[in-house]
Amino acid sequence: MEIEEIRATIRRGAYFVTDHAISEGFKEGISVADMLEAIAKGKVIERYPERERCLVYGRRNDGLSIHVVIDYAPKSSVEIVTTYIPQRQQWIKDQRRKKRKR
Repeated sequence: MEIEEIRATIRRGAYFVTDHAISEGFKEGISVADMLEAIAKGKVIERYPERERCLVYGRRNDGLSIHVVIDYAPKSSVEIVTTYIPQRQQWIKDQRRKKRKR
């Protein structure tokens, strides 16, 4: 599923925010409105086709970068699975994973 399809599905109200996303968001200071804003204006930075999921990079209104994991397996709806603030030691410009040192 492409980002525009995800956005259209959310605009139709056919989305669900998991308890996990809400609790992780709460820990990070990310609201459901922040998650939806990130999806509305952000971009897909990773795809996980085997799980029918993707990772969206976006920003809160205050400019803070956030990541949102979306599951689109149900086809007629999407699930916001989790959200978090990307950690600098793991991400380059919050959008590309750093390679792990061996």
